[in-house]
Amino acid sequence: MSNIDKITSTSNYSVVDQEQLFTELTLEEGAVIEGGFTYDLSNNSGIGINYNINGKSAFLKPGDQKQYFYCTAPTVSFDSQIGPGYVLVFQQLVSDPGQNVFDVVNGNTLVLTQSSIFGGPPVSPPASIDRIVHPLF
Repeated sequence: MSNIDKITSTSNYSVVDQEQLFTELTLEEGAVIEGGFTYDLSNNSGIGINYNINGKSAFLKPGDQKQYFYCTAPTVSFDSQIGPGYVLVFQQLVSDPGQNVFDVVNGNTLVLTQSSIFGGPPVSPPASIDRIVHPLF
């Protein structure tokens, strides 16, 4: 019996074959098969953060961490101005082994720092980050 016959057959043995063909993968397993990477994002700022990752809205509670799986580095956008005003920042995440961490600098600026999990120093956001300043309406 050919493979196509096993798939379309109604015998008890083919049901097992069909289930094995359509097994669900976790996001991490799917990313590995497709050649993707894991991106960790955590919040050490002490405040809740609304952000977009590749255009999708998300929220990160203080002290929380999320993992994302993408084939290429996703872009995160967020308001870096704490308080009145709005400064929109766009920044790409670094993949494992690395950590992307929201933190507060000078009491009023939210930054996304990137560091190595192998003990390397945090990397400040690159000077080429796109910043769009909008007045508060």
